[in-house]
Amino acid sequence: MLFIQVVLPVFVIIASGFVLEKCARLDFRTLTLTSLYLLAPALVFSALMKREFDLSLAGNLFLFMILYTAILYALSRGLAALLGLDGESRSALLLTTVMMNVGNFGLPLTYFAFGEAALEISVLTFVLFNIPLGTLAIVIAQGSRSSLPTALANMGKIPIFHGVILAFFFKWIGWTPPDFILRPLDLLGQAAIPLMLAMLGMQLARTQWQARVGFFSLATAVRLGVAPLIAWGLTALLGIDGLTRAVVILQTSTPSAVLPLLYSLRFGGRADLVAGTILMTTLFSAVTLTILLYLL
Repeated sequence: MLFIQVVLPVFVIIASGFVLEKCARLDFRTLTLTSLYLLAPALVFSALMKREFDLSLAGNLFLFMILYTAILYALSRGLAALLGLDGESRSALLLTTVMMNVGNFGLPLTYFAFGEAALEISVLTFVLFNIPLGTLAIVIAQGSRSSLPTALANMGKIPIFHGVILAFFFKWIGWTPPDFILRPLDLLGQAAIPLMLAMLGMQLARTQWQARVGFFSLATAVRLGVAPLIAWGLTALLGIDGLTRAVVILQTSTPSAVLPLLYSLRFGGRADLVAGTILMTTLFSAVTLTILLYLL
């Protein structure tokens, strides 16, 4: 029942985007910009403004994000060295194991699983994990051609963070925007989740990849098998429990993120390895996430 009620609806929306893209090539750039610059920031801002912000929760999740990312990075880099992967293949492994689809897969998944009560936690998790996705992922994709200041500058261009800063500032000064501002933002935010999933399906429909069974199996095992164990252990170590624990573990056990594929295409990395891993982890996550939901 958990698969039918929680996981299957996610894949139905992804499949609808996949079929739509195959039948009618849409303007993917326009949809991406709409989601990135309008709907996602509205979702983040309205979700944070509607709830009391818990500083201790944010602090715990930030520490979790740092440790989780560092452990997965060290593990994947060690595996790449052990297997003698070349630079581009190593970058592809790091991008597909360290960076998970915490947004357009993780947000709707946790919403379907735990409802409105989980939204504050899942949005905070989404925002925090966009820090390595918007900085470390760019550095990995570019290799020695990128600098950390450049990556940070690129992160500052993502409107999601502007929405977070505004929400935190308004809460700090104790001001709540009037309803004629909050209601439109809330409606825009509600459109973000289904569009994100449909766009994931569209992106998978556009993906060109070659069979590299060994690489794909390794990356999938780390992303869907090892990563949830790391999340489980860290939540216990940091004393994260209850609904927060369940949301964080589930949301960080999602398939490989799509954004690193765009980085690989932009900077000339092994886009075929990244795309193939995204596809494989997305398909196999139907099984792993269902099992994880039962355990949680």
